[in-house]
Amino acid sequence: MNKIILCLVLITTFKFGSAQQLHFTTQYLQHNSMLNPAAAGMAKQDMIGVSYRNQWSSFPGNPKTYMVYTDVELQKLNAGIGAYLYRDETGPTSRTGVQLAYAYHIKSRNEKDKFSIGLELRGLQYAINRSKISADIQNDPALAGAQNKTGLDAGAGFYYTNDKLSLGAAVSQLIQSKLQLADVPGATLTGKLYRHYNATASYKIQTGEDIFIIPNAIVRVIENSPTEFEAGVLANYKDQFWWGVGYRLRQSLILQAGLKIKEKVTLGYSYDFYVNPTDVFNAGSGGHEIGLRFLFDK
Repeated sequence: MNKIILCLVLITTFKFGSAQQLHFTTQYLQHNSMLNPAAAGMAKQDMIGVSYRNQWSSFPGNPKTYMVYTDVELQKLNAGIGAYLYRDETGPTSRTGVQLAYAYHIKSRNEKDKFSIGLELRGLQYAINRSKISADIQNDPALAGAQNKTGLDAGAGFYYTNDKLSLGAAVSQLIQSKLQLADVPGATLTGKLYRHYNATASYKIQTGEDIFIIPNAIVRVIENSPTEFEAGVLANYKDQFWWGVGYRLRQSLILQAGLKIKEKVTLGYSYDFYVNPTDVFNAGSGGHEIGLRFLFDK
């Protein structure tokens, strides 16, 4: 078990030091303002929600992410705001943070065309529980440093939609604030927040009076990490029930479904079936994500 925990620590350290640092969600179509501040307030309804993600449960200390969020349009100001509180845990490490987004909606002659630009502010605390790893890696320089570090950063993005086609692009951790637990002599890399770029696209196709098919895709580009690509398709019936499939390149197959309860509440679930590298384990190698949203009239 100690060896497995140690492997997770090394994976997390690599992710934090020189690869993907921000948590992600399979249900990204429901979290536009988390990915892109310009999407804040662009949804058809204001909302508040909670989300939970758990993956690779067969591993001790497996990754878990908890989120509470809101997305609201400010009609009189031609603007929108979004906010996320989150906690991301993997083994002995954790990240607790807040993300605030503000979007300005640009008016167009055509009422269907909606443009938006947005800014975001992020604050997070990265922490390590030394008691969980000190027996396995006693001479690691990180154990002689601080147990947690706090950092601030910012991001920006733009978004367009005409109720059928939606396009967005954004960058997070634009400032790349320094964030390291210890100064390691001779190290060539320093701990910092690396920039994350993402682009999203979706298109709503009406195939019947009440049925829509929505192809969608997202690309993530992160410094010192392989580019990630994900594509899928959702089928939506009257905004009351939806289901879909997707594929995350070199990682997982995706199934998801959701339904609306009494017009004000939506419940969504997704499952990631990892094909690389955790598929070699017999059980607990998938990813579960569940989300609950409360909707409000504009």
